[in-house]
Amino acid sequence: MTEAGQNNDSNCDVLELPEELTIARVTEFYRQFMSRVKQGGDIAIDGAAVTRIDAAFIQLLYLVQRSLADAGSRLLWKASSPAITSSVELLGMSDRLELSGDK
Repeated sequence: MTEAGQNNDSNCDVLELPEELTIARVTEFYRQFMSRVKQGGDIAIDGAAVTRIDAAFIQLLYLVQRSLADAGSRLLWKASSPAITSSVELLGMSDRLELSGDK
């Protein structure tokens, strides 16, 4: 996950996700996301490059989204990919992750 810079509209960091998001990377990303959650504020995700995502990583995204909501912040989608959209829809998580098919 790399920082792409500040988003002036929502005043939050935009995090670029890599091509593959699988269970093998959940621990690594859990630490990175939770560090951001503790800092406070919204987290924006750019998932345009993602070509593979599994259920474990989608669960992590939901955990992050809930943790942010509990802290009064939001997980924002700046960009998604067909891989993310179809996997999230297949698991019935589109509404929970506030991810519509038009991203």
